Amino acid sequence: MKKILLTIAITLLFGACSSKQLYTLGDTSTIKASSKQNQEFIAVEKIELPIYLMDSPIYRKNSKYHLEKIDKANWISSMDEHLTHVLISYLQKSMNNPNIYAYPWSNIEKIDKKVSVTISSFISYKNIVTLEANYQILDKSTNKTSNYFFNTKESFQGKSVEYMIEAMEKSYFRLAKEISNKI
Repeated sequence: MKKILLTIAITLLFGACSSKQLYTLGDTSTIKASSKQNQEFIAVEKIELPIYLMDSPIYRKNSKYHLEKIDKANWISSMDEHLTHVLISYLQKSMNNPNIYAYPWSNIEKIDKKVSVTISSFISYKNIVTLEANYQILDKSTNKTSNYFFNTKESFQGKSVEYMIEAMEKSYFRLAKEISNKI
C-alpha cells in the first residue's frame, strides 16, 4: 500500500510541476547601425500596454471577444519595461546614438527629444499578429509634439507559440523602425 501511495504522490508531484516555457522578443543583435552618427539626447518613456500584456502568461484571441491564456507559456519579464528597453536598444543601434535613455532619469538634464508610446493592441488572432499603437515625439527645441498612429499585421504559419512570438517581434521592429525614421 505504501508503494502505491508513494508512486501516486511522485506522479502527482511531477505532473503538477510541469515546466513552464518562458518567452521573450526583441533580439536587436542584427539591427544595422546608421552610417551617420546622431548625438541628440533622446528620452523614451515607459511604454503603456494593454492589461493582458502586463501579466506573465501569454494570451491570444480565440474569438473577436475572448482572450485565451496559452498553457505553460509565459513572458520572461515585465513586458512594459522589456519593450521599452528593446525600443531603446533598437533606436541606439539604428540611429548610431548612445544618448538614448529611459525617461525619467536622474543624471541627465538636457533632453532634445522625448518619445512616448501607447500600445492599444498587440495580440494574435487566427495566425495573424496585430499591433496598433499611438506614439508621440516631442521636440524640445521647438516645443512641438508630433502624434502618430501605427498599425501593422504579421501572419505566421502553424500553431507554435514560437512562430507567434517571432511574428510579434517582426511587428514590434516595424514600429521601432518607423519611430526611428520619424525622429
